[in-house]
Amino acid sequence: MRDPFEIKNSLNFDSHSTGSDYGSDWDVDPFFSSKSSRPDIKKPFYKHQKIRWLYFVVLGVFIVLISRTFFLQIVQGDSLKAAAEENRYRVNITRAPRGVIYDSKKQLLVKNVPSFDATIIPADLPLERNTETRERECKSKCEDVFYLLKTVLNISDDDFNKAIKKIDYNSYEPLLIKENISRDETLIINSRDADLLGVVVEKNPIRDYQFSSTFAHMMGYIGKITEEELEEKQNASKKYLLNDYIGKQGLELSYEEILKGINGQQQVEVDSTGRVKKIVKQDEPQAGNDIVLSINKDFQIQLEKSLKAGAEVTSSKKAAAVALNPQNGEILGYVSLPTYDNNLFAKGISEKDYRQIANDENKPLIDRIINGLYPPASTIKPVVASAALTEGLIDHNTTVDDKGSIKVPNKYNPDIIYNFVGWNLQGLGPVNIYSAIAKSSDIYFYYVGGGFDEFPGLGEKKLEEYYKKFGMGSQTGIDLPNESEGLIPNPAWKEKTKNEVWYLGDTYHMAIGQGDVLSTPLQVANWTSIFANGGTFYKPHLVKKVINNQQNMISETEPRIIRENFIPQGHIETVRQAMKQTVEDGSAKMLQGLKVSTAGKTGTAEHSGSDKNHAWFTVFAPYENPEIVLTVLVEEGIGGESAAVPIAKEVLQWYFDNK
Repeated sequence: MRDPFEIKNSLNFDSHSTGSDYGSDWDVDPFFSSKSSRPDIKKPFYKHQKIRWLYFVVLGVFIVLISRTFFLQIVQGDSLKAAAEENRYRVNITRAPRGVIYDSKKQLLVKNVPSFDATIIPADLPLERNTETRERECKSKCEDVFYLLKTVLNISDDDFNKAIKKIDYNSYEPLLIKENISRDETLIINSRDADLLGVVVEKNPIRDYQFSSTFAHMMGYIGKITEEELEEKQNASKKYLLNDYIGKQGLELSYEEILKGINGQQQVEVDSTGRVKKIVKQDEPQAGNDIVLSINKDFQIQLEKSLKAGAEVTSSKKAAAVALNPQNGEILGYVSLPTYDNNLFAKGISEKDYRQIANDENKPLIDRIINGLYPPASTIKPVVASAALTEGLIDHNTTVDDKGSIKVPNKYNPDIIYNFVGWNLQGLGPVNIYSAIAKSSDIYFYYVGGGFDEFPGLGEKKLEEYYKKFGMGSQTGIDLPNESEGLIPNPAWKEKTKNEVWYLGDTYHMAIGQGDVLSTPLQVANWTSIFANGGTFYKPHLVKKVINNQQNMISETEPRIIRENFIPQGHIETVRQAMKQTVEDGSAKMLQGLKVSTAGKTGTAEHSGSDKNHAWFTVFAPYENPEIVLTVLVEEGIGGESAAVPIAKEVLQWYFDNK
């Protein structure tokens, strides 16, 4: 048999050719050599010395990674864990309803209704990171959300850009885009939540004023909190948020801390798009406390009706009427005309509606009861009379002959004669304190206030002193914001303001409530109540008590005496009798038909800018034991007797028929 180890010639191999040819074709030469019985030593493909630097690079990378891992896991582990939890868990605020407001008979005057606001959670928007700054930016997907939202809400680019001008894309704080959206807008947003990532509809309780225009000036209104208000409220007892509602005017502002509730919190788990997966924990909101007013709704409605009708008789649209209880300072009625619909403000007033109200020449936003400043005219004469009695300048028998005018020579040039006239140029004849008040003699009070011939008069200093005692020139302290103080002029004021010296004529005007003397209708009602109750000055107030939403009493407003016994009782009684004579035989005889006895004082105030005078009437009833003081002002109503007295009669008649 053939040797099995023999190499066949057909393969072109022989015993001498097992070297390089075989190795080049089959690659065995690197391992065996035909020239040697031992293997060759093969050189390495690379040299370790040349790539030693690579070991250091790899080692450095591992050190950096380990260090970073240590820093993130150990050093910043707690904070990063908390941040991750925040991304997973959210705290949603459940807004607390405000306390409601009742009238004196527990009839509801304002309640809460749900409102829906379209907001954006900036951090939940489909944002992209800037490749250079790494900051989160609103690009294509986010812009699609904005475009769709603007379309659904039907708002312009300018209004939308104004809403998001200070947006922080890292914030989870809701950013208001449009408040009080419609039901259809709410349904569309909720149905397209996949296309509106980051858009949330918030449910908020807002005000619904039941008798909006009738109670507008006293009630005020609420609105969205501003950045300035939010900053002011940082140290308040109750926490405020950027989209909270807050009292802006009236009782809503004065009793903000009482009416505002405590917001609830809802801890929820969310997914990566910000959608709520489940509620983890919930703290229910606490409603604000309720307030009960001293005003009866039906009397308020009648007061507005009578005032509006009476003012229209004189073609006036501007008037005010305030009624109070002289025994404790409780406000019984409070109407300022023209009025406005405060529901417009509570629900987010449009720019068009606001311009219409703000540009109205009759200025409906002005509360004429506490902000309207008018010459009090003859309504001030009871105050002057009580001052003269107290100072011993007159008594009830002191008589002045009212001839219709008095002539006063210039003390520096006797040839210059000043003629001061009364409202009746023919004169009223001899008058004492009773007839002077009943018939409103200007001449009598020229004598008493400034003096004439040998009669000394009180002078401007004493007049100012007693005016202040009766509450002029300062706020009454009513529980409403922004009350005006009025004005008591004096020589220093005139020199500073007008750069003029004080004349006797200024004192004369001051004594009859004309010239630069200015008062609010509430101030007139206040000093009338001092005569009504026998000499006590009470602080007026609208809120009778505060209760919680279970109707339990929290606090009750006690009568607060500002001043008392500053006029002797006998002098108060003399003035009361003179005011009663105004009804019996004076300028308010129209009231004689009422079922109760009354006492009051009319006034006709001249003012610059118009030849039509303001009409005043202030009255209290019943005379023996007064329970109501009513002060009526009709701007440019011509005269108190013709314009204001009929209104007061109708109101008092309703009051005593229906009380």
